[in-house]
Formats: sequence, C-alpha cells, structure tokens
Amino acid sequence: MSNTIDREKRLHNRTSFLSNIARQLGRTQPLTQVERPALRHTCQNEVMATFSQDQLKDELVRYTETSLGAKAVVTTKADLEATLKQLCLDYCKDQQGNAAAGETIVSATAALLEMVSPQSLETDEHKVHVWDAAAGFDANIKIAERAKVGIVLAEEALAESGTMVLYSQANQGRAVSLLPEASIFVVAKSNLKPRLTQATALLHQKASQGERIPSCVNFISGPSSTADIELIKVVGVHGPVFATYVVIDDM
Repeated sequence: MSNTIDREKRLHNRTSFLSNIARQLGRTQPLTQVERPALRHTCQNEVMATFSQDQLKDELVRYTETSLGAKAVVTTKADLEATLKQLCLDYCKDQQGNAAAGETIVSATAALLEMVSPQSLETDEHKVHVWDAAAGFDANIKIAERAKVGIVLAEEALAESGTMVLYSQANQGRAVSLLPEASIFVVAKSNLKPRLTQATALLHQKASQGERIPSCVNFISGPSSTADIELIKVVGVHGPVFATYVVIDDM
C-alpha cells in the first residue's frame, strides 16, 4: 500500500489529464485498470520450463559460444577476481599477444564491488577505473571511450538467446558496456532465466506491486553485430567487438 501511495504522490494532475483525454474520446465512465486477456496458448512459458539452473547455464554457454561468437566462463565467487583480472589482461594484449598498457572501467554497483576489489585487477600496465556518478557525465564518458574493457553486473541472463539483462541505474552507466572495445558481463547462476518471457514477467510484477522500475532496460546479446547487408554478419559495427559472459556458479 505504501508503494502505491508514494507512486501517486510522484504523479501530478494525472486524474485531470486522463479525464480530459477520456472526454475528448467521448468516454464518460471513470477509467479502470486494463485487465490482461487470457491467452489461448501459453507456449512462451513452456520453453525450458523444466530446466534446472545448471541446465540453463549449460544452454547459455552453448548458445553464447556457437551462435553469438562470444566467450563464456564459469567461475566461483572465490575465483571471480582472478578470473576478471586474467580476462582484462588478455583483452589488453597487443596483436602479437604481448602484455600492453590498457584501461578498464568497472560498474559501481554495490553487489559487484562487494565481490570484486577494482584495485586487485590492476597491474603496472593495467589501470582500473570505477564509474563515478558524482563526477558527472563527461568525465565518465571520456574514461569509457578510451577503456579497452568494461565490466558490469547483469541482473539476469536469458539462456535461450544468450542475452544479458541490465537495469539502468546511476552507479552503472550504459557507457560501461557500450563504449569499451570489450564487455565483460558478470551474472549469478541463480539469476539465469529461460527467455525474455520470464525477464519481462518480473518487470511486470514489480510494476504491479507499485515498485519503481528502471527507466531503461538493456537486453544485450553478445558483441555488437549486424547482418542486414547481404546477410553477411559483421561484428563490432556500433559497440563492443568482444564480449565475455562470466557466470558465478555458486551464487
């Protein structure tokens, strides 16, 4: 109830605004909540419905590596820092495979920083920055533009399509996963879902309960690519050239 009241307080002149629209449409009855119609078929809920979290993990890894041209790594919470450090150093190597200077930008979400110390990822050649909302837009964008790697924490991952679900928030700017040459997505195995159906159902549930949902939800499936020119797939057209999914197996 309190969430509903808070939401009503944030909305100004909603009743008069909607009443005016209804009047222009010739509707005099008070507006009521639209009820979702019952569907004759619900096959969208049946895909991978019986899969365990381990089976969803295996499907995510398989699809990611065979269809998306991306990399999937399964690790543990204890080994997460070492895994991320090695991935960053690999992405920062030069064309001959030698260690080279590079930078990484890391999301400042509390859940990620509780598991990973950005300083532990640094070496003499590799510098790590943390997204700083207080520093303003321009400062963060400049770092993300020149960074070789961006590390973000995904709220969910969809096994069917190899998709990472990112909620927009102040501590995790969209530039972290969009501007660097390589993106690393960290996700807990417990947050793997079969497909888009389950991801949107969770958002619908939050909205129905009066919870504030993110202003933007990004669904990212591997590195950026396009195949709309003669059906030839080209990777890295409008975003990261490389992508790695890191699944935390014991979370």
